[in-house]
Amino acid sequence: MSYIVRNAYRKYEDKLFSYGLSEDEVRAARLRMDFFNRTIVSRNTHTFNTKPECDWAYIAKREYHYDVLIKAVVDGLIAGNVACSAMMFYHKRFVWIPFVPVAFFAAWYRYPVLFLKHNKKLFDMCNLGEEYELGYQRNIVLAKCNKILGREDF
Repeated sequence: MSYIVRNAYRKYEDKLFSYGLSEDEVRAARLRMDFFNRTIVSRNTHTFNTKPECDWAYIAKREYHYDVLIKAVVDGLIAGNVACSAMMFYHKRFVWIPFVPVAFFAAWYRYPVLFLKHNKKLFDMCNLGEEYELGYQRNIVLAKCNKILGREDF
């Protein structure tokens, strides 16, 4: 994706996520996340039958790693560093003990939040068309999401 498109999509996701999600939107998001976990994350991208599926699955998995996993770990490291700094300020000596637990729990908290935020973008990356296995499975999940949300398409 180009920088302009990526930046515009990030602003759209931030605006949409800041309004909050209804119960139906969360259910549809869970379906999309389950599909993405089942077909992209837990599967080797080279096991798809065709080259376009392999390529788009690799790109979607890479975006997942950058936008969800790495951001969650970085947020956890920042929270751990802030906790260590606060403890050092409080005790007036070097304290590293809160770093690991705070970093772990902050990353553990941020992972589902970031995945919920980016699920639509990651789900849309699997849109290859009905002639491909990945696109066919995506369209089945899309039909279920449309039924839940009462829309033709989203």
